[in-house]
Amino acid sequence: MNRARALGILAVIALLTGGSRLVADDTSQPSQDDQTVKKEVTTTKDGNTVTRKGTITGPNGKTTTSESTTTRSGNAVRRVGTTTGPKGKKVTTQNTWTNDGNTITRQGTVTGPNGKTASSGATWTKDGNTVTRDGSTTGPNGGTVNSHDTWTKDGNTTTHEGTITKQGAAAKKKPRAPGARPRPRH
Repeated sequence: MNRARALGILAVIALLTGGSRLVADDTSQPSQDDQTVKKEVTTTKDGNTVTRKGTITGPNGKTTTSESTTTRSGNAVRRVGTTTGPKGKKVTTQNTWTNDGNTITRQGTVTGPNGKTASSGATWTKDGNTVTRDGSTTGPNGGTVNSHDTWTKDGNTTTHEGTITKQGAAAKKKPRAPGARPRPRH
């Protein structure tokens, strides 16, 4: 698997698991003179529900806001969040974790500002010294990436084996050929 494709897969997974904190800002970089970033976070707890509201203002004066609500109910935790970038574009995330004995299951979605949704799910199972993870991510164009990983600990040694399978739009993407370098003009 080439690096660009691997980074793309990791970006989708990061958005799904990290959610609202990973929204990129394509604004220009500030000068070296003023690098002040202002961050305000308010967290409130009411029973089994935690609400977090945050604002980050960059050195260029542009602001990103985020809000999330995390609720625990029995053996399940659900987190819903929204991030609004400096240009008013919103990204929403939803994740649910369920713990059932030695098995943890996560299901999540992320919806971008264009309304397209990506979803992912994973199950971790512990059996003795072995942890197995089966996961699946479906992108907004219907392509699916499935993964299966096993970690086994023996003393101070941990062995990891894994496979990745692509289907649909994810498998059809071909790596781009490097473009011709532009010739300098004289």
